[in-house]
Amino acid sequence: MAFRTTLIGLGLVGSSIGLALKGTGADLEIIGHDKDSDAARRAYKSGCVDRTEWNLINACEGADLIIISTPLAGVKSTLVAIAQDVKAGCVITDTASLKVPVLDWARESLPSTVHFVGGHPIIAKRDFEPMTPAADLFVGGVYCLTPSTSTPPEALQKVSDLAEAVGAKPYYMDAAEHDGLIAAVEQLPLLMALALQTTAGQSPARREMIQLSGADFASVTRLLVGDAQGLAEWCTLNATNLARWLDVILPQLSALRDLVANKDNAALQKSFASALETHGGWTRKGEAGEPTDYSDFSMTRMLFGGAFKPPK
Repeated sequence: MAFRTTLIGLGLVGSSIGLALKGTGADLEIIGHDKDSDAARRAYKSGCVDRTEWNLINACEGADLIIISTPLAGVKSTLVAIAQDVKAGCVITDTASLKVPVLDWARESLPSTVHFVGGHPIIAKRDFEPMTPAADLFVGGVYCLTPSTSTPPEALQKVSDLAEAVGAKPYYMDAAEHDGLIAAVEQLPLLMALALQTTAGQSPARREMIQLSGADFASVTRLLVGDAQGLAEWCTLNATNLARWLDVILPQLSALRDLVANKDNAALQKSFASALETHGGWTRKGEAGEPTDYSDFSMTRMLFGGAFKPPK
């Protein structure tokens, strides 16, 4: 019998996961669900799912693995909605970029007969153009996995196999550590973009600035996409971590302000040189270091190991 996987949310991430799984040649049946009928239609047409189900419960019926790939705001309601209708032994995971609140929601909502493993695939592509679903979207990146202390090894292995199937490297992390780092590398840049756009938008020279702003301004503020409610909730759900990083960067901005105001060319040059050197290693993932290999995370290939590998 085919391994049944349900994808809830058929946007960029969900559809890309479906395309990658289809590309493995494994004996899979992939069921898709999205409240947006147009998104569901596109997903089916692209071949990332075998069929779509408008009804969420029907989509999850008999699933061995359920992947929730909705915006963060929709994860909690999805878990509550499906909790009593998934089969015993089913593994549920998500793709949201915060893990502590998601693990709390799963703990509160799901019965003990199913298992939840937090997941967050990092998009490896560095192309800043608008992206479309692709089977190689996660190739070469890391796929963060945040199991709880009670997660059975076989459940964790299923999601680890999923990560490898989409071309990513499983990267096991503590949920709190994950969220602290996401505050720095995803949420802090968003707030910097917010501050820049707000400053420019409130300037008396706004009209002239629009005429002069080009690719650089667009690149720095490109994170301002989505809906305001969702972005605000994303930040407030990780408020403590994000506030801590703001406390770190504000003195940095103040120091840079002083260097510029004092026309301290030598000190400013030194700062740029250091940052350029760090940035070069960071973007190459070389000097910044590769993710730690946790492949021997106290487990072996269990009953469901290799679920996403093609039959021999």
